[in-house]
Amino acid sequence: MKAWWTLLEVCELTGLEAHVLRYWESEFGQLRPRKVRGGNRQYREREVQLIQRIQELLYQEHLTIQAARKKLAEETKRQENPGQLGLLLPDPEPRDSDEERSTLDRDELVESLREVLDLLRFGRRSW
Repeated sequence: MKAWWTLLEVCELTGLEAHVLRYWESEFGQLRPRKVRGGNRQYREREVQLIQRIQELLYQEHLTIQAARKKLAEETKRQENPGQLGLLLPDPEPRDSDEERSTLDRDELVESLREVLDLLRFGRRSW
């Protein structure tokens, strides 16, 4: 299984244009690919699955973006375990070497902290 996909790979996989994926990032808060140096995006498995689900909601179920957002929020809420206050932690990411394990990339740390803040904000609204 591949750990990260590039924007072009996700475009090929889904049949979507790059500008559509970038637009969806602004419309769907759950869609937050990692941005590496130079602004290039890298997508994890769960983000690719989310893109495919958004594509299904918009193109097959013919929902508006607002309705798709609402449906995704409802689906996420159903999947959460109420005993854990609705917090979903990201899956551990595989590392290639011991050296990489000991060095945490600053951009990766910032992105992870943003995800945690988003989860906390979302969880707070549902209390």
